[in-house]
Formats: sequence, structure tokens, C-alpha cells
Amino acid sequence: MQSSTKEKEIIQGLIPNERLKIILVLVVSISFIECYAQYNLRNGRKNNNINCLIISALLYGVICYLLYTTYQYEGMGHVNLIWSCLSITLAIYFSHLNDENPAE
Repeated sequence: MQSSTKEKEIIQGLIPNERLKIILVLVVSISFIECYAQYNLRNGRKNNNINCLIISALLYGVICYLLYTTYQYEGMGHVNLIWSCLSITLAIYFSHLNDENPAE
């Protein structure tokens, strides 16, 4: 019984801690790319520039590929939890950095 449990933990030849490092790198990359894509969307709407929309769509394509890669190492629930928390944190941080006021 123990050998089957041990085998279940190893995915793609990596133990859980090694997988977590890879997942964190991928999810941090996803979050920063998403933040930049959102920034481009906002600027595109603000300046009526369609090129920003195209750049954002391409960036979201990169995000899809990175998500596809993360699912090789971990399930959707864990990846989505890490991504959501990090995205919210980065969005709040960068909106304060840009001194954004949503009321304006």
C-alpha cells in the first residue's frame, strides 16, 4: 500500500516540493503577464487604440499555454487558487502604484 501512495505523489518524475517550485514560477509568470495584459486593455480603451487589444489577446494566448503547462504538474484547483490570490495581490499593488482612482 505504501508504494502505491509514494508512486501517486511522483508526477512527471518530480516529488511534490519540486512540482511546487515549477508551478510557482509558472503562476507568477502568468500573473505578471495578466497584469500587463489588463494594463494594455485599460490603455487601449482609454486611448481608443486597437493595437493594445491585439497585444492583450496575444498575451492571453501565452497565459493559456502556461496554464496548459501547469496542469501537467498539478490539478486545476490548486493552480487556480494560487493564480487568483496572486492576481488579486498584484492588481491591488499595481493600481496603487499607478495611483489609480476608479471613481475618476
